[in-house]
Formats: sequence, C-alpha cells, structure tokens
Amino acid sequence: MRQIDGPHIDVCCIARRHTDMRQIARRHTDMRHIAGRHIDMRHIARRYVAALLLLCLICTGARADDDAVTRSNAIAALGQPALPPDFLHFPYVDPDAPKGGEVRLASGGTFDNFNPFILRGTAPLGMIGSWVILPGGSGSGSTVGHVWESLLTSSADEADAAYGHLAKTIELPHSKLWVAFDLNPAAKFSDGTPVTAEDVAWTYRTLLSQGRPALRIQFADVKDVEVTGERRLVYHFRSNENRELPLLVGGLPVLPKHFFDGRDFSRPLTDPPIGSGPYRIASFDMGRDMTFQRNPDWWARDLPTGKGTNNFDRVRIDYYRDLTVSMEAFKAGQVDLRSENTAARWATAYDFPAVQRGLVIKYDFRHHLPTGLQGWAMNTRRKVFADPRVRHALGLVYDFEWANKNLFYGNYTRTSSYFENSDLASSGIPQGDELKLLEPFRQELPPALFTQPFTLPVTDGSGNNREQLKQALELMQQAGWQVKDRKLVDANGQQMSFTILLDDPSYERVALPYMQDIQRLGIDVRVRTVDPAQYQHVTDDFDFDMLLYIYPEGDVPGNELRDYFSCASANAQGSANVPGVCDPAVDALIETVVTAQARPTLLTAARALDRVLLWRWYMVPNYSNQKFHVAWWDRFGHPDKPIREGFNFDTWWVDAAKAAATDAARQQ
Repeated sequence: MRQIDGPHIDVCCIARRHTDMRQIARRHTDMRHIAGRHIDMRHIARRYVAALLLLCLICTGARADDDAVTRSNAIAALGQPALPPDFLHFPYVDPDAPKGGEVRLASGGTFDNFNPFILRGTAPLGMIGSWVILPGGSGSGSTVGHVWESLLTSSADEADAAYGHLAKTIELPHSKLWVAFDLNPAAKFSDGTPVTAEDVAWTYRTLLSQGRPALRIQFADVKDVEVTGERRLVYHFRSNENRELPLLVGGLPVLPKHFFDGRDFSRPLTDPPIGSGPYRIASFDMGRDMTFQRNPDWWARDLPTGKGTNNFDRVRIDYYRDLTVSMEAFKAGQVDLRSENTAARWATAYDFPAVQRGLVIKYDFRHHLPTGLQGWAMNTRRKVFADPRVRHALGLVYDFEWANKNLFYGNYTRTSSYFENSDLASSGIPQGDELKLLEPFRQELPPALFTQPFTLPVTDGSGNNREQLKQALELMQQAGWQVKDRKLVDANGQQMSFTILLDDPSYERVALPYMQDIQRLGIDVRVRTVDPAQYQHVTDDFDFDMLLYIYPEGDVPGNELRDYFSCASANAQGSANVPGVCDPAVDALIETVVTAQARPTLLTAARALDRVLLWRWYMVPNYSNQKFHVAWWDRFGHPDKPIREGFNFDTWWVDAAKAAATDAARQQ
C-alpha cells in the first residue's frame, strides 16, 4: 500500500475499535514510536498527546502498533500497486477516447433475473462484469461494474492491485485487523441519490444473509462491518492472517438500499435496478435481449479509474439458445464482436466474404494470465466416483493427443496443473518446505505423490490407446469392478453407469469421442445436453455425474479456493466445489495459501495444494492456450498497448468513420 499523506491518528476511533483486553499482554506500548513518529518528550504539546493516547490505550485495550494507520488510494495483496497516488488514468486506456455509437453483442442461453447474487433465476451479462466472456470463463477486463460498482476496482495490467473507486481513501492499520473506507463525496446512483456507507454495509449484510451460500464461505474471516459516518465505514476482521480481506470486501458491489426496500431480495428481480455505474438498463425483452444506455452524468467519468473507459452510448445484447445461430448472426452483421471458444470453428468457420474483404478482423490476443484448469469434473458425492482409483482410470482413458490433432487443429496444449501458465504450478516431487507442508498428511495421501512426478498419459494420436485402456481396467479391478459379459460390473453385478452433462451442443464433438473410449471399458456412459438455465440449476444442486468445468485462477490465489475445494463448500448449494472435494490436507493447504504473507510462502503452499488435487484425480485435465480468439466487424478503435489480460473491451470505442463504411458495406 502506498502512503499518500502522513500517518492518521483518530483517538476516538482508536477507543471505539479496540476493546479486547485479552490482547494487552501482547501489545507494544513504547509511546516514543506511536504511528511511526518519534515523540520528543521535551515538548509539552507532544507530551500531552502521548499521555492522551496512552490513556486511550489503557482504557480501551487498543494496540499501539494498530495506531500506525496508512491512508492510501490503492492496496495490493502482496507487494505494492504499480501506479503512483496521483495517476491520471490507467496506462492502457486512451483518455481522449470518443464517446458514442452502439454495439451489438450476443450471449448464449437466456435470463430471467437482474439479481446475480442469488441462487434463483439466471442473470444477464453486464450487470457487474464484462460484456464479453472469454474462453476459460474470464471476462473482457471490466475495470468497473457497468451497473453496480465497488469500493475498489482492479487494473487490467496488474495481478493483485486494486484502486479506490467508490472509495476515495483506504485506511489500513499495521495490525491489519480492520480496514476503513471513506467514500467519494461525488459518488451517486443513477437516480441522483448519494452512495452512502449505509448502502455499503447493507449490501454486505444482505449478501451474506440472503445471497448465494458461497459468499458466507468466502467472507468467513470478516467479523463485522461498522458505519462510522455518512460516508465512512470499517470492516473488522477475526484475525490478521488473511491478506486478501481488504481487497475482498472492497471488491463487493454496492447496491442501493433504497431501491431494494420493500422487495424480497431472495426472489428473482424483474424490475430494472438502478446503480452507480456508467450504464443503465434502457430496455429489455426478458430472456431475449436487453439494451444498456450510457449515463452521460456518470459521477466517475473523470476519475482516473473511469477515464477512457465505457465509451459506447448503447450496448445491446441478444440471447441465443443455439450458439450456431449466433455465429450466423455475426456473419450477417447482426453482431459486432465475437469471442470464439471453439478451436475448430476458429480454424474453419471464419473464411466468409466479410473476412476476405477485410470488413471483419480476426485476431489472437496474447494474454499472460494463469489459465487454471478445464476438465471433466467427477461428482464424488456419487458412489460411482467415490474411489480415486476409478477417477484415475477415467483420466487415463482421455486421449488428448488424438483430440488435439483431429478436433482442435493442434491449437491447444495439455493442462497439467490447477495453476497452469504460472509459477504456482507444481512439478517434480515435493522437496524442502513443500514436503514439510505435506508430511503431516503422508498417511492419507497417495504414496506416489511423494516419490514420482504427476504425469498425464501421452498417446501417439492415432486413436489406438490400448495401453492406457489396459492400465485403466487394472485400476478399475483394484477398485472392485470386474468385466462380465463385456460389462464393467460391481460385486452385485450392477454395471457402472453415468452421464456426461453439457450445456452447449458444440461440446458434444469433444465429449462423444471420450464417451466412446469409456464405453470400451464396458461402462454405460451417455452424453446429455441441456439448456444453460437447467444446467445452472443442476450444478447449483450438485445433481449430476460428470461435466465439463473450468476453474479459473489468478497469480495470487486466495479466498476463492475455499469456494472451490474446501469441506465447507462441498455441500453449500451453489458453490464452485463441483467435484465435492472434502479433504483435510486440502483444507489445511488452502488456509496456508490464504494466509501467506510473502510470495515464497504462497508459491510453496500453492504447489503443494496443486499436487494433492492432481493426485486425487477430482478432474480429468483437458487443454488450454495463451490466446483469446476474437473477431469483430471493423468499426472500432482501441488502444494498441498490449496488456496482461490480453483483451479489454471496456477500453474500445466506435470509430465513426469506420462504422459508417462498415455499416454501409454490410447493408449490401
């Protein structure tokens, strides 16, 4: 965190915040160094201040080292933010980008609810995140929410820094037992109502009490939130070990309390909500399309975090249940930009006349993000997947080399880590500090984890993976399954059977060859495709056998791991713990990752966690690449500076001259 002015000491706040007398024995009481300042006792005035502070410390139990409060406009989980306190705009935007124009986008599925924070209903794109969803589940780099904003906003070019947005300043004590935010006095909702500290506190309490259950897991280390002024609030933490908490609470969207008064927050919201963001919902046809209108009076348009962003006057999103139809809409000029998530389609479907004439640009944006892990997730709540040997066997069956050659045009590389494309990925065998972390769980972990590197099978790509099938069958037999009459059956003669669930027909070409290889073991396996709304419902309820799932990850993993893999989230409806991971070793390593205060400690813990997850075979790893495939009609301008996230649509704008020429051409 950067300090933008001198240490700030609020005696009254100190007295209010620190009342735990049990901490007195551990406190430092050297009054000569309060708040990092040397107190010259020869000066009467300073002696008076010291005495007053000492009295407050004795009466309230406040820690003297807590008094050193740093006030800043930015914080980082590890290290320091890259931009100076007086930065004028993010370096990857054009601060003079023209405003105006309309853009039309497409999304799969449907929507029936404007509240994305509850289990019921399906929310549309753009409310708090990106207009465009990229492969791997990441967004297109929204620097602020489009309708709802947060106290802090991230930079598309930094891994773990956040800058004040709704919050003008951030206060963090040396103890890190609380964080305080002072709101920007100019912040207001689109109806002109000021954004207040009460709105922030109400949002936090409402999301925890009525929002998705996973939120309670992620915010378990937050003790409470206290409103100390109209535009000031303080989050108190249960401990100072979780380095991400200030970023976590600062990243929550702020909802207007007055709008939700009299409404049941837990029910789907069908009225267009108001927010403080740059866009308002102008019109919608529920489930089919919606249009966002830029608010010309957006309070943050001249802030460093807002300048050069959100340049379109109108953004329309059309919803398509069949993504093949959305591709045809793009080719016909009814959609302006498309992110492609299918390698075969990228290789073969973009050779239509508009591309040949230069009216449509096809481009690969190189990114430098951890790609996380995409794979076939097995629901260990189901008896069929309870044994890790069964899961390992199904991992051996997947023939990536054949799929990459025949389905993906050699576009992908095999994923072998939950932290792929980062220095957090495990390799080799555990040694040193990593081995020390794993040693207490040696008896419960697979012995091979300690003696050999984790590897994935490699075939010759011919489609003849007999050796891998043989190894898989041996593992199945060790787990109690036998082949009888060409069927893999248990001790009771019941054939192994399960269903692979998909939400997009285009993935069938990936799932069906895998299904056929599994069937060669004598397993009754089927592929079933449902619409996105039903898919969301069954995944929230964990009512599935196997599905294709993506675990995105960042350079500084933290609280999201509790939602992904902890015992607490295993049965929390709507959590991201799709495989149902509940393992003492995983829980312990997650906490070590979350509480790591230095990069080396984080690396060690993440690699150990990665190793355990891989050897437990909760997922069959698929593939990834380091490029985003994006195609667009040539009607936009955008900054040329490469960024860490690769692609950030919020910094683009409509180029009036290009748009006129392109629109005229596609009308023909």
